[in-house]
Amino acid sequence: MNKVHPYRELEREYVTSQVSLRELCRRHGITAHSLVTVQAKKGRWQEKREQYQAKESEVFMSRHAARTADRQAEIGDKALEVVDEAITKFREDMRATKPVRQPDGSTREERVMRLKPKDVAILLDRLQVLFAKPSVISEGRDLTVRSELPIDALNEFVELTRGRAALPTSPLPRRRRLDD
Repeated sequence: MNKVHPYRELEREYVTSQVSLRELCRRHGITAHSLVTVQAKKGRWQEKREQYQAKESEVFMSRHAARTADRQAEIGDKALEVVDEAITKFREDMRATKPVRQPDGSTREERVMRLKPKDVAILLDRLQVLFAKPSVISEGRDLTVRSELPIDALNEFVELTRGRAALPTSPLPRRRRLDD
């Protein structure tokens, strides 16, 4: 007796999962897995699976990127609110005073700085990372000579920079100075 298998259902399950053909046959009670293997080759199930997974991966990456962008925007907004509050508080602190009793019994107003300029600067420095800006800026300088010059020419160059060798005379005419 020839048993008809639900190949479309098997194909859909194979393409959309990570199950092997043998495991697929076991799940559906198919003992002659070679029939399913032949159908899989004819219908190019493996290619369809790879295309499906690539599409799913693209969709996942797109959704993940959108969620990450939304989260970064939310963090950026909150950071800006914190900076705004800190600057507002700093402004208020600049005007804040407290009464101080003098030795003669009188009182005078003295400025109170609860939030100092250094605190605001540190806050801004820490928040630079959120906006993809460096929190520390450093500069390095290096002299690298890359050339096909002979070693003697390089040695002469080094000696000239150290002031140990006599300067060569230029074939170009010199411009006269005013004091000459």
